[in-house]
Amino acid sequence: MGLEAARAPVVSIHELGTLGGAVSQAKAVNRAGQIVGTSRDGLGRTRAFLWQEDLGIVDLKPLTGVNASANDINDRGEIVGGGDTGFGDFHAYLLSEGTSFDLGTLGGNESEALAVNRQAQMVGHGRVGGPGGAIAKHAFLIPEPGRMVDLGGLGGATSIAHDVNDHGAVVGLSETRTGQPHGFLWTAADGMQDLGALGTAPSMALGINNRTEVVGGSGHAFLWTESAGMVDLGTLGGRTSSANDINDLGCIVGVSQTGGTDARGLPVTRAFLRTPDGTMLELGTLGGEHSSAAAIAEVNEAGVLLIAGHSHDAAAAVRAVVWAVRLG
Repeated sequence: MGLEAARAPVVSIHELGTLGGAVSQAKAVNRAGQIVGTSRDGLGRTRAFLWQEDLGIVDLKPLTGVNASANDINDRGEIVGGGDTGFGDFHAYLLSEGTSFDLGTLGGNESEALAVNRQAQMVGHGRVGGPGGAIAKHAFLIPEPGRMVDLGGLGGATSIAHDVNDHGAVVGLSETRTGQPHGFLWTAADGMQDLGALGTAPSMALGINNRTEVVGGSGHAFLWTESAGMVDLGTLGGRTSSANDINDLGCIVGVSQTGGTDARGLPVTRAFLRTPDGTMLELGTLGGEHSSAAAIAEVNEAGVLLIAGHSHDAAAAVRAVVWAVRLG
């Protein structure tokens, strides 16, 4: 199943720069145009960044250790991610109004927050002690300050929570009893629901909006709703695609193979925007072959959609970017 690629009405593609290193990737964007992600610095370390149009790219320095990530930012400017604590551990954090809070773990020495909603509820994954002393990774939800809830799984050892909407509904992936990764939807009322898959492929749920529309990947990008179940969204002409985020308007962003190959003989991958009418638009690049869209904000006051991700430039360097798209 494929959708004809069309050229998106891109207002701009803007490179966000780096913190001095060779690589940067944007992970999230809010309506105000604040963007977070990770960048290598001049010493080759992975650092969390915040980009704003007036200030450019800034190292967030959320925790005391060397490596850090910034994975999401809400419309209040609150940022979540993970970072070295300086004691050999890697902990989830919340950065709010200039203050960083270590969110702790599920009992192991590692955790990372991947998403935060408007109520500052956070989700991610953390290490726990498993059967026989084995170390497992479980999805968590922080519904209120100081309380980290282990969301369990679908019968397997590993689960990861990727997104949470403003009603506290959580999506992610969990291994089933047979070890197959499947996308899930978790709510306080119903617990964890297996969203299934497209055929026999593994699946993962990566984004959810406030209408409980869920997107992710299962070989192809998918949209899941309570009424229709999991629907295949197709590709830009290649074999695989993944939907990474969805906003309340129903606009979906992600990455897809195009059917072309690059100079190395590898499949060309491009960022896409799928509009509510079902059109899949290719978002283009900084001049290189590859790009990927990680997150989309709600439409801002100017009627523009901001999309965060990364693109290869003409020299094949990976750079964080923001696309601005005007619909209609």
